[in-house]
Amino acid sequence: MLLPVYAAFAAALVFYLLIPVAGAFRLRAQWRRFRERVELLSLAPLLRYGDVAAAAREGRKEAGRFRLHGTIEALEGTERVWVRGESVSALVDLSRAPLYFAAPGPAEAGSIERISWSSVSSLVEGTGIFVAGLLALEAGRPVFVDAPEEPLIAVCHAAGERRLLSRLIAGGRASNEYWNYPAVISLSLGLAAISGVLLLFGPSVFSTLRGLIFLAGALPILPFAPPGLALFFVYRRFWRLGLASRTTRDLLRLPLRQSVKRRALAEGEVPPEGSTWLGAPEGEKRSITLFTARNPGDPGSEAFVVEGDPETLARRVERKAFLYAAAAGLSFGLAILVNFALAFAIWRFVL
Repeated sequence: MLLPVYAAFAAALVFYLLIPVAGAFRLRAQWRRFRERVELLSLAPLLRYGDVAAAAREGRKEAGRFRLHGTIEALEGTERVWVRGESVSALVDLSRAPLYFAAPGPAEAGSIERISWSSVSSLVEGTGIFVAGLLALEAGRPVFVDAPEEPLIAVCHAAGERRLLSRLIAGGRASNEYWNYPAVISLSLGLAAISGVLLLFGPSVFSTLRGLIFLAGALPILPFAPPGLALFFVYRRFWRLGLASRTTRDLLRLPLRQSVKRRALAEGEVPPEGSTWLGAPEGEKRSITLFTARNPGDPGSEAFVVEGDPETLARRVERKAFLYAAAAGLSFGLAILVNFALAFAIWRFVL
């Protein structure tokens, strides 16, 4: 008698929770690898003509790990682009690597878009691009390639954009990992499976059990009706706070991992123009530290101004991020539970 109910809730558990959550962890790990790779490659030397000439003279097939800030010059074939830097041009092989686009506007979660090369319809000559990774030599020509142990990073952005590193770290994450492609497919399959259970067993079970099966299928949309809708908005608020905290944590740790100079700012001293300011919580007065690149002429260099000790602040906002995430999950779960109980009570009353 209860087998259809068990089947419906088992399908809801698998298709509405387990598969989407697994997809969310996969998406979060993917963006984490992107940010870690960006941080690592930001320390690679800038590609110069002398590096290419030395590798060619020595007969090496690989010149090493480099980065290049430049603009798109031309396409070669269907999977390669020429990038012109300040003193050297190089080919970028995108046959196996995704292409990232930094949207103009605030650097926030979701502002970096990941697109496969096959989905790119066109690229405008003169578009700013940052490329970093393994540089190979093919007939004396420098080519950035994607290798299993050396993933290629290629990011299109507004030409001449400043503070690109912090923008990539801040924007290189999904605004909501749960809402991903596997989740969309899984939710559709779950709805189809539970609908099949309801059609197959519905006529032979009590109305109360039919109501439970129906509500199991409607779980994804239950939070969008009052009174649970209020809790859904609470969930969204906590989720945004947690996301902002994780972004702040990564930005606070960024200058600690870079090859930079560190010194305290004197009272009244103005930090360099265009510095990335990472402040302490409102109302807290802390010493102000300036982190500057050892090579200010580097187009990828960035100065950071931090109120307080970055590692201490990073640990603090990391704890906050965990609490916000827990509060968001609790709010979302309560939104479903409250509306489920209310809908079931109405079903029993009407029937």
